[in-house]
Amino acid sequence: MTHFILVHGACHGAWCWRDIVPALQAQGHSVSAIDLPGRGGGVAGLSLADQAEAVLAAYDGSAVLVGHSAGGLAISAAAERAPDRVERLIYVAALIPQNGDTVGGLMGALTGERAEVRFKRAEDKLSYCFDTDGAGPALYNDADQATMDWALERICYEPSDPHRDPIQLGANFDSADKAVIVCTQDRVIPAVDQDRMAAGITAIRRMDTGHSPFLSDPAGLAKHLNDLGA
Repeated sequence: MTHFILVHGACHGAWCWRDIVPALQAQGHSVSAIDLPGRGGGVAGLSLADQAEAVLAAYDGSAVLVGHSAGGLAISAAAERAPDRVERLIYVAALIPQNGDTVGGLMGALTGERAEVRFKRAEDKLSYCFDTDGAGPALYNDADQATMDWALERICYEPSDPHRDPIQLGANFDSADKAVIVCTQDRVIPAVDQDRMAAGITAIRRMDTGHSPFLSDPAGLAKHLNDLGA
C-alpha cells in the first residue's frame, strides 16, 4: 500500500488532516501528517529548503506527497530535492509553481473571483495570520459551524520568509508524476486558477467543495487520494 505525507497550507498544521489520516489508514495505507517549520511564528530566516527538508525528514524510502494550498510549493521543492523519494505529487486546492515562483506572487496573480480575507501581521514582522474574525466563510465555506469553529481555534501564525522565497525547480520537478484535485467552490484559490496552474497535468479530479475538503468532505477527499495514490 501507499505511504502518504500530508502537508498543510498557510496558518494551518498537521491538525487539519484529522479526518483524512484515519480514512486512509482504514484503506490500509500508512500516513504521516506533518507540521512545517515555524508554526506560531517568531522564527527568522526560514526558507522553502527548510520546508522541503521537513517533508523529506518525515519518512523513509519513498512516498506520495499531498500538498494543500501553499503546501503545494513545499512538496514541489521536496520533489526537486529528492526525486527518487517521491512517487507522486498530489495538489489539493493548491498552488502549483513554476521555477522562480513565490507563494506571494502566485496568490497575487490569481484572476478568479475570491473572498476577501484579512490578515494580521505579528509585531516582529516575521509572520502573519488569518484574521479569524472573518476568515471562516472563506477558508471553510462548506463546512458545518462546529467544524469551522474547531478549525479557527487552531489557526496559527505563519512564517513569512518561505512565502517570499523563489522556488528553484528544474528537471527533477518536471519529471515528477503529478495529480491535481480541483475544488470548484474554492473562495481562496479559485477553480479557474487551479485549472490554469494545472495545465499539462492529465490526472485531475474535481470536488464540489470549498478550499478545505479535508474538513468539509473528508470521505470524498480520502477516496480521491486513495485512487490517485495507488
